[in-house]
Amino acid sequence: MRILMALVAVLLLAVLNGCGLVGAQGAGPSASPSALLPCPEAADSPAPGPCVTMPSWEQKHAGNRAYRQRHTLSPETAAAAEPVAEALRGRFAGLRERELHGEAHVAKAVRAVAPEGTHVIMRAGGARSAVEFAIALPGGCLTGFYDERESKVEVGGFINDGGCLAAPGH
Repeated sequence: MRILMALVAVLLLAVLNGCGLVGAQGAGPSASPSALLPCPEAADSPAPGPCVTMPSWEQKHAGNRAYRQRHTLSPETAAAAEPVAEALRGRFAGLRERELHGEAHVAKAVRAVAPEGTHVIMRAGGARSAVEFAIALPGGCLTGFYDERESKVEVGGFINDGGCLAAPGH
């Protein structure tokens, strides 16, 4: 029975080691997780043993938000989208002069300037009467928001997740 248990233990260790679940960066199969130390900050300091490099909080946070990063637009696409953005800024100025807020008014303004056949997204933007919008243009997006205090209209590329706006809840 002891021989069978020893064989199972050896096989289990071999499988785990072969799958990369045991050991780390230069550490052999005998290295325990407690033996792994942070790597020294200075490049000229020798590592006391197997070490791991931990990303900073800023690096982790940036990686977590990478889905929102926008691709850059070609100059031609940006130039084609700018007249639509200017028209929408003008409509928003008119809404503000008449003190009109809310999704119905914003949706009417956005759809009035959106080129025919483009996809328009409208959603409540959180606090106050904010409305978030996006117009998917060929090769890029027109995005922004409008509420009783301010508005923003921007021309940009698609986000890394695809589309013009991050999924709700992100």
